[in-house]
Amino acid sequence: MVYESELNKLRHQKGQNFFQSFELSIRHHNALNSGAPAFERMWHFWGNHFSLSNKDFISDWHYGPYMREAIRPSMDKTFEEMVVEVTTSWGMIHHLDNTDNIGPNSQEGRRENSDGDKKKVGLNENHGREILELHTVSPAANYTQDDVINMAKVLTGWAKKWSKKNSWAGPLVFQPELHEMGQKNILGKSYNTKENKITGNKQLFAVIKDLCNHKSCREFIAKKLCQHFITDEPSQEMIDPIIQAWVKSDGFLPEIHKATMKVAFEYGNKHKKFLMPEPWLIQNAKMLNFKHYWGPDRYVFKPGKIPPKRERQIQWILEDLGHSVFKASQPNGFIDNEEEWTSPELMIRRMVYANQFQTYLKNIKREKQSTYDDEFFENIIYKNFDNPENALKTVFSANSTQNRFVMFANMPEVLKT
Repeated sequence: MVYESELNKLRHQKGQNFFQSFELSIRHHNALNSGAPAFERMWHFWGNHFSLSNKDFISDWHYGPYMREAIRPSMDKTFEEMVVEVTTSWGMIHHLDNTDNIGPNSQEGRRENSDGDKKKVGLNENHGREILELHTVSPAANYTQDDVINMAKVLTGWAKKWSKKNSWAGPLVFQPELHEMGQKNILGKSYNTKENKITGNKQLFAVIKDLCNHKSCREFIAKKLCQHFITDEPSQEMIDPIIQAWVKSDGFLPEIHKATMKVAFEYGNKHKKFLMPEPWLIQNAKMLNFKHYWGPDRYVFKPGKIPPKRERQIQWILEDLGHSVFKASQPNGFIDNEEEWTSPELMIRRMVYANQFQTYLKNIKREKQSTYDDEFFENIIYKNFDNPENALKTVFSANSTQNRFVMFANMPEVLKT
């Protein structure tokens, strides 16, 4: 009890209540102001694909830096390079318990297990399983439990270097004394054989390269991109151009992204993807020109203090909408299909939030907001809608300005891409 109490005091002193809303503000500020909205949307997609579930205060301390330092710098590299960065990041290692993944026959494993009859350390399959199932080839590759075990063996040694001065995050290094030596076999390929002397940290890089060049990996990722940007049930005709761009560019992400945008544009008239709450919120903020977050340049960090309400506004908004993007309950992130987000409760939450557009803006000291008169809505709708007359008729049928926001934000044209 004393330990927990002191630990909570330390977290509070170091700013636990500060960083999540601060990182969300950076994320939304970039989405609305970077000048490259497609890049930002892709960044959000990869963050959800390589999701960190809400455990051990990851959402408070690690998710923002992980998004900015592991995923974002990889956006102009290959998918293989992104997987390497993500797999060996502190956020993912900690999230999937790879620090507990110690080769039972490694130097450290033999030392710790030699004292007494009870085995103390061994393999932890979490990280190895998720690389195969969620990050690269998916179950469509027909991997087996033996493949998972061998993947876990490959990952042994990738852990934080513990010391008295470094008792929490980083630095993360490969530690040979924790690594399970010997041959590994994954999806029909062997590593560290007489012909193939791939050992130590190089083993992980070789396995990731093979996984990222596997047919099932290309199919899986291309389908997920189509599901995110076009429709829950994409056709093979939608998926193929992305796969072709992948093969032609050797997995270069900018080319994969361009192919995705092209396919989304070509099929956009026929298919309208229902938006998850966060992109729906950002889309409304972009069209209506409002600012729903504080800073990020205006945040003031005061050790041991609770941030004021205005600084935590963005965090509460996403919680109210049911989409706390740093707090996915499962390692596969938030499910990206329409059925997940169209329950009556979640639809009502969007309506309630849209009804507060004017109210919550008054709580943020900022430049004077535009008047929400007829001309305001006409300008917005004519600029953004293919059939503006129908949209105007819908909005102007509301009997108050607040209700106009509700009608606007929940029209099919705004709920979908």
